[in-house]
Amino acid sequence: MVTGYIFTAFLIILGLVVMRFGSIHVKKFKEGKTKIKTKLSGQISFLTLFLIIIGLIVYSVNGLLFN
Repeated sequence: MVTGYIFTAFLIILGLVVMRFGSIHVKKFKEGKTKIKTKLSGQISFLTLFLIIIGLIVYSVNGLLFN
């Protein structure tokens, strides 16, 4: 029971960190401070960030609806 709360708290903190990292990265990219050498590396990093956020959203909605 306690481990479930710890795991949920860890996922929430991880989600906040990922969203914060994403917002900082997008802000720097818009300012032109971040140069992406190839389009492939930028697409892979965005896809990874997007999949992590979507996964956390699906996990939390699943927990709310079916628990």
